[in-house]
Amino acid sequence: MFVLAPLLLVSTLAGADPVPGGPAEVVAVATAPAVEVSFPTQEGRLYQLQRRDGDAWENVGTAVRGTGESLTRLLPAGEYRAVRPDGWALVWQDEFDGDKLDLTKWGKEENNLGGGNNERQAYRVDEKYAFVKDGNLHLAVYRDPHTTSDGKTQPYSSARLRTRGRGEWTFGRFEVRAKVPGGEGIWPAVWMLPTDSPYGGWAAGGEIDILESRGSAVQETTGALHFGGGWPRNQYVAHAYEFPNENAAEAFHTYAVEWTADAIQWFVDDQLVQTRTKDEWFSEAARENPSAPFDAPFHLLINVAVDGRFFENVDQQADRLPPDAFPQTLLVDYVRVYQRAR
Repeated sequence: MFVLAPLLLVSTLAGADPVPGGPAEVVAVATAPAVEVSFPTQEGRLYQLQRRDGDAWENVGTAVRGTGESLTRLLPAGEYRAVRPDGWALVWQDEFDGDKLDLTKWGKEENNLGGGNNERQAYRVDEKYAFVKDGNLHLAVYRDPHTTSDGKTQPYSSARLRTRGRGEWTFGRFEVRAKVPGGEGIWPAVWMLPTDSPYGGWAAGGEIDILESRGSAVQETTGALHFGGGWPRNQYVAHAYEFPNENAAEAFHTYAVEWTADAIQWFVDDQLVQTRTKDEWFSEAARENPSAPFDAPFHLLINVAVDGRFFENVDQQADRLPPDAFPQTLLVDYVRVYQRAR
């Protein structure tokens, strides 16, 4: 094992992520080959391991949060250092570069429940509905009827993935690059739910919608927050953003949310499109806490639904789509999670 010795140097993060950040304080460096690398940490601080590549330093994996104890990693022989970055630090990612869905990051849901919104899809675990190919995650909707043991039948089949138990965060920047399907009645979404919310069930525990697309209305994207009390005392605020050029089904776009205790902001292609502040939300379970319910761990979800309440005031029905319009497919290039280093 080679132990990284602390240094007091100032540098910038080599190979930094695309989110702007500040300088990085170098806290440790190695100058000899290593197989097992260990470095001291402070509890709550983020650390980024880097490996020398010629004259440059390249990031090794994502940043990790210190525990107050030394952290140890098994790495190929090389010269390493650990830095404490300022600004946003990449802490979790899936680039979908392989040929299989990474089940250490994503769990598949299976149910015929209709999402509580009178949706008409069954969420199924077959690879046909969720797979990785050509550098993208594919979530595909087919007109495949499916009946469960309770006798409930849904006329469409799709997939719903979540990071619950695999990736959960309080605050951060959540970014996805995606291209949505454009069929009427098709409802792709990237969103967040609380994990073991201290404020109770939906919507007292909150919901953050990063990306939702309303069927064939692909000239715009929507985002929302859900909060308040349990149904039917739930409340929400929502917004829509209209694309100035290629719509959401014609091209990949980058969708992001930056979430703090005081505000939640939405970005499309790095343009700020909406800001909600803590005086716009609340939880019935903790009215004395102005940040509730958005101050607890949340996990990510990606799914494609069909029809349902999202289309109540819109004349769209998936049954009008011709047979050759299927599959309707959501493509996701990457999902990245950043957190503030300080």
